[in-house]
Amino acid sequence: MPLLDRPVLSVTDAQRLLAETQGDPLLCAAATLMLLAGARGGEVTAAAVADYEPAEQSYMLLGERRICIAPTAARAVNAYLATQDARPEEPLLLGLQRAGVLPRLLRRAADRAGLEMRMYDLRRGAIAAAWEDGAPEAHVNAYFGVGKALAPNALVPLRKGYDVAIARTLEAAFGA
Repeated sequence: MPLLDRPVLSVTDAQRLLAETQGDPLLCAAATLMLLAGARGGEVTAAAVADYEPAEQSYMLLGERRICIAPTAARAVNAYLATQDARPEEPLLLGLQRAGVLPRLLRRAADRAGLEMRMYDLRRGAIAAAWEDGAPEAHVNAYFGVGKALAPNALVPLRKGYDVAIARTLEAAFGA
């Protein structure tokens, strides 16, 4: 099914979901990474503490790509990590590694917020926001890890800072 065959998560609905997760730093960090970094659920649960680089411009290794993440996502991860005593090799979001835990927690939060959505709608909303802002296809492919086949970015070098621009777009669309 193509990305936009279903309605895309609205900014209002995304904000309602994020507001619903505020009381749970772990779930808030996961939801925020999916919406404001376009991370897949599996990337969120597989990330290690060492994959996150907190700084003025925070970076994260998601799967095979290292990208700049939106400030709201970095704040959510920082808030969660402040409650943990985690070593670099440990999971970044400890407690979400068992199969089905993250989708179930997000579904419950969506239900409490009165939303009908699936976990993947967060990533889809992020990708749609980048497209709507006019990001070049090569940048979208690289940032979100889509188009693994011979894509334009395999032939055309990516402009330095392309990921910072997409992180800014996601912050403007969904950030606090």
